[in-house]
Amino acid sequence: MNRTSTIGDDITVEALTEDPYPIYAELRRSAPVCYVPAVDLWFVTRWADVMEAGEDPVRFPASMPDSPLDRTLGGTNILTVDGETHRGMRAPMDTTLRPRAVEERAPAIVRRIATELLDEIADRGEAELMGAFCEPFSVLTLAEAIGLRGLDGPTLQRWFHELATGTSNYEGDPAKQAIADRTSAEIDERLRPLFAELLEHPDGTMVSDMLMAEEGDLDERMRAFMPSLKLALIGGLQEPGHGMGSTIYGLLSNPDQATSMRNDLDGLVKHAVDEGLRWISPIGTQGRASGRGAVLSGTEIPEGANVALMVPSANRDEEEWGPTADRFDLFRPRHPHAGFGFGPHFCVGHYLARWQVRTGIRMLFDRLPTLRLDEDRPTRFSGWEYRGPGELPVRWEA
Repeated sequence: MNRTSTIGDDITVEALTEDPYPIYAELRRSAPVCYVPAVDLWFVTRWADVMEAGEDPVRFPASMPDSPLDRTLGGTNILTVDGETHRGMRAPMDTTLRPRAVEERAPAIVRRIATELLDEIADRGEAELMGAFCEPFSVLTLAEAIGLRGLDGPTLQRWFHELATGTSNYEGDPAKQAIADRTSAEIDERLRPLFAELLEHPDGTMVSDMLMAEEGDLDERMRAFMPSLKLALIGGLQEPGHGMGSTIYGLLSNPDQATSMRNDLDGLVKHAVDEGLRWISPIGTQGRASGRGAVLSGTEIPEGANVALMVPSANRDEEEWGPTADRFDLFRPRHPHAGFGFGPHFCVGHYLARWQVRTGIRMLFDRLPTLRLDEDRPTRFSGWEYRGPGELPVRWEA
């Protein structure tokens, strides 16, 4: 069996950040299971291999050694544990995030915040949509839906970006880690008064349920659940906002598809969102460790190594999605994608995230029917562990 490969030696963090998709395509062709020294990870890039590893906690357990998630968030969390421990961490989040609970609580919140943000920009005729709508919409709706009170949009957006600097720091850059560690400590300090109040008066929100599921005094409870809450902030703040931005860009860069969407918003928005999350997956990897017998596509991964299941690459695997996998296609035949993960670690907040993005896009296209890309200001994407438009300049007839 092939144990080594040299193609990964030339892969840099800078190249991944600029555009990882050509790199993933070459790896799928030439070295689908490949060690990348720049980030000390074995990349798994083909759909079949990603699915196989993601659903096998024996050969590929979630407990990645020296995980940047654990390091940044302050301990193990729902993505870095398996079995009963994982189910115990996930249970208090499930209560609030299951479909019926989302449908009871989220619609009024999501529609109100979307309306407020659209009211602010509707008369302008132009906007940078990530900063004016997608990101604030995502962070404000999530915070209110899960019970985080008294937080403004800019603070929540900053928390995501600075925490993400650490959780994606596979290269171990001390400067990046310092930023994330400072923000992680700030979050603990800022939220502690809220948790002290909830400990005395639980209110049935997700953060309240997570707090009350633990034992001990306030500090002991926070040590136990804060890593998973911070993970929810990263995934919940980022995936809807960046997934929305990528979907909007995919539609507007294909004007015929955008017109079809406008003519059938209720019928096509679900397809648009799923295709956007497949086409540019906001979350780049699911981390695993390699156990005994970790062999994929004929390559043996050394036991105890760090493994990255490359979600964006799996979502563009031509063997699974056909020769047009690199294109945004509103009318692509329905097929489950990996944008929310797979197996036992399938995203606990997937229903809320989908609901947020669908509602936000539907309301945006309904309110601004002449929405189009700003040809004078190009849209720019960046990132490999977290990817989305850095800016999304648009225009419309006010």
